[in-house]
Amino acid sequence: MLRQRRPRSHLESTRDLRRLISVTNLPRLGLTFLFFLLQSCGEKDLQKEGPSIPTSPIPEEAVTKFSGDNALHHVAAINEFGPRPAESEGYQRSLGYLEKTLKKLGWKTKRQSFPSSTPIGTVNFTNLLARHSPDSEPDWSVSPPYLVGGHLDSKRYPEIIFLGANDSGSSTGVMLEVARVLSQHGDAANQVELIFFDGEEAMLKSIDPKRDGLYGSRYFAGHLKSRKNKPHAGIIIDLVGDEKVPLLIGLDSHQNLQSHARVAARNLSLEKFVINASGSIIDDHVPLINGANIPCLHLIGDFQKMPYWHTKDDTIDKLSPRALENCGQLVLKILHQLTAD
Repeated sequence: MLRQRRPRSHLESTRDLRRLISVTNLPRLGLTFLFFLLQSCGEKDLQKEGPSIPTSPIPEEAVTKFSGDNALHHVAAINEFGPRPAESEGYQRSLGYLEKTLKKLGWKTKRQSFPSSTPIGTVNFTNLLARHSPDSEPDWSVSPPYLVGGHLDSKRYPEIIFLGANDSGSSTGVMLEVARVLSQHGDAANQVELIFFDGEEAMLKSIDPKRDGLYGSRYFAGHLKSRKNKPHAGIIIDLVGDEKVPLLIGLDSHQNLQSHARVAARNLSLEKFVINASGSIIDDHVPLINGANIPCLHLIGDFQKMPYWHTKDDTIDKLSPRALENCGQLVLKILHQLTAD
């Protein structure tokens, strides 16, 4: 789904340069300064202050309860609704599916709707926020300690049927299964807010972090000031369903969170699956870091090794339960480590 996020070291080879140009990644290549700016944010310690919500640590046993088959089932269900660009019927039906599924698991949801100017005119976007609160309405003015996010929308391609099974139905499926697992652990689920972002994909071919793309995460980050506190940290996942490619740790991720990810991967025997990216990648974590000063971990499949990326061939057959389970267990393991500190 995403974009023009690309590890810069790929420019060192002519072959990769041609590939980057072919998917119109050039706007990203001038963002070297952004990489160093974001890296500077990663040197600060995670802050744990502000109003509190009754919580308990996420137990390690939660990690093994994650089912890749369940996650894949959710992706398949969402794909049945068709393409999911902002304002589309497919997107609205997907929102309804998420709300119904989360409600059954004891999660309350809140739509965050807003209009935004885009290169194709004003578009109405809708993020979906979710908190585990089976018996009462959550206090939306207070942020839980941790945020797990990914985008629900698929890229707008009027000329083809683009389902975006991996980009990014995969992250949506993982997040719904994370919701199921956390719902089994009482106050531990209060540690997390789930955010399904709209408008991550650019209206044109390439994401411009300030003008096109990242609409939902930019809006969310800009409106956090209305809350009494900010999350301690965020985990953003994207393109996580293909077991044939590694899961990359974005280099603009917070250093502490990168360390947690590496430790978690080692403990889960996923060292060969989870590796460092060779550069910064534009995704929904960028507005959270730059616009709201939230330390983030960015986990994304290596889309440059996915020949079907941003084509009609991004279909459910490219996904595997194993890859989804690897990602989901990694996220839960990291959350366990963070909440056990």
